[in-house]
Amino acid sequence: MRDRWFTSPVETAVGPAVVENLAVRDSHLSVNGKWLTTGPAGARLLGAVGRAAKRARGKPAAVEELNAFFSEASKNTQDLPLWDADISGLDFVIEARNLKNYFHFVRETFAILSLIAELKNFTGRIVIVAKDRDVPAFVQAHIAAIFPELEDRIVVEQAPARFKRALIAHYSDTSYVHDRGNWIDGLIPAHQDLSDGQVGTNLARIIYLNSFQRSLRTLREAAFKRIEGMSFDYLPKRFWVSRRAGQGNDRTIENEGQILRQLAPLGFRQILFEDLSPLEQVGIMRDADMMVSYHGAGFTNMLYAGSQARIIELGTLQTARQRLDDFAAFVHVSRADYTVAVADFPEEFGTSIPPMRGHGIYSVRMSEAAIANLVGLIQSF
Repeated sequence: MRDRWFTSPVETAVGPAVVENLAVRDSHLSVNGKWLTTGPAGARLLGAVGRAAKRARGKPAAVEELNAFFSEASKNTQDLPLWDADISGLDFVIEARNLKNYFHFVRETFAILSLIAELKNFTGRIVIVAKDRDVPAFVQAHIAAIFPELEDRIVVEQAPARFKRALIAHYSDTSYVHDRGNWIDGLIPAHQDLSDGQVGTNLARIIYLNSFQRSLRTLREAAFKRIEGMSFDYLPKRFWVSRRAGQGNDRTIENEGQILRQLAPLGFRQILFEDLSPLEQVGIMRDADMMVSYHGAGFTNMLYAGSQARIIELGTLQTARQRLDDFAAFVHVSRADYTVAVADFPEEFGTSIPPMRGHGIYSVRMSEAAIANLVGLIQSF
């Protein structure tokens, strides 16, 4: 992991930008016919291009092509023009990859509403462009709870979509790589290839692992403001998070009942985030002493954790290798204590390691020895 960590997590800027000839297609954004390589849509684009290049020409060629792209971008870096005209009649467009997934909703859509709430003289619509035809109830509930003033201005349109002129969130994450004149001294360790401007095919993931977007911080602040003065003493301070199985997507941890029986004497109660209101989810995390669960979208709520919280995620070798960057930004914002534990694969695999890709996320299994180690870790705090 030494080749992936920066010396410190950093906050990346996100702000409104006026663009012309905007197109939203296949979870990507283009402006005047050029694809954006920043933000969540840009991360997906870089990932898709890198994977396609590796399949077609091999990894060395893919890396060389990405390095050439960022090198050329560095030579053409220039300040963006400032928009000083009226924005009152413009739409604010948010590309949403997946509204049905709580993780993607919060990081890529919900957080941007906190920036829109700051905008003065903005009177237009908030257009969420998504592939989903139906907006899940939890999306509507969270918007109504945290941003009720924006609720009636939100419309959902189907992708692909085009806009002659609109506002979007402009991210300064991957663009940091080709803006060498404004690098933070010592942020990227000298032993890493990135310190020499060598961009690998996992650039976006490395940035996600080491940074958080300003919009996540402002979302946390907006949520805390909504629960100011509210008491959540009826909710546990120590809890195990379970989840209801979706159709064809049951990743319930094996031995969950046994784990719960051993955690109960330590003051733990079982909860399901979907049984709590949005404000209760914020409140229980703000006041939490300890949260334990297995890998899943519920760790998105680390965004609202207090700095006193200790959070333990039970995963597998697969999630440790491929998903470590998923929730990093949320804990960077909250500054909670976050432990990722590598547990076993499902019992059907025995001592074999199953394929890491092409299967989806495997469920987690905890042997009796692993449960004992978990209990010992909790008791050591």
